[in-house]
Amino acid sequence: MTSIPPPEKVGAVVPAAGLGERMPGPVAKQFRLLAGIPLLHHTLLRLAADGRVGSIVLVLPPSGMDSFEVPEGLTVSVRVVAGGARRQDSVANGLAALPEGAEWVAVHDGARPLLPSGLIEACLAGALESGASIAALPVSDTLKRAGSGDFVAETVPRESLWLAQTPQVARRDLLERAMRLAAENDFQATDEAALLEAAGVRVKLVPGARSNLKITTPGDLAWAESFLARREAAGAAFVASEGAD
Repeated sequence: MTSIPPPEKVGAVVPAAGLGERMPGPVAKQFRLLAGIPLLHHTLLRLAADGRVGSIVLVLPPSGMDSFEVPEGLTVSVRVVAGGARRQDSVANGLAALPEGAEWVAVHDGARPLLPSGLIEACLAGALESGASIAALPVSDTLKRAGSGDFVAETVPRESLWLAQTPQVARRDLLERAMRLAAENDFQATDEAALLEAAGVRVKLVPGARSNLKITTPGDLAWAESFLARREAAGAAFVASEGAD
């Protein structure tokens, strides 16, 4: 049986080059303060503390390259590179900057600062079967498809629908090939799993966590503040329940 790759074989790419248009303000959302420190610091600290990645490449907008400071005390090396026009361009830049020995890649959104303990390991385990996996949540709400005039056209069966999260894990060679094919065919995707799917790779679904939300709106930021305050108050006992929040 194939075992989970050691940290030195796993690199993380953290795309954080977006403009955060749904959270307007003088500071891009990834640089906003969350519990007193930049949101991105939380993301990097959680990735490093997880113990499953041996290197991290942070992808920033060119305008943020000079002003951003990597948090002190990280046990994992962090390299900062400039992003591209699209997410897949930014991830491609990050991939190219990973150490040669990183045979597996975990792509994790910079705007997901509440990475649950053990989720990278679960995604690595899930990726062993086909070479790729994605953290995701089964849809629990009833879904409606809208028709003209904002009337319901139909109710969509939810049994096979999942909400995509990150980390999205893949063998490096498979992701690089998927990106080459996308470039050759002018194919655009909103996440790495879609690129891999288009390249014929089967992507394993791994249960994520509701706490692993992507900070997109001011309300999300307020929820994350509350979550961190509750975790601080509860201490270690909170870890066991964080996926249920």
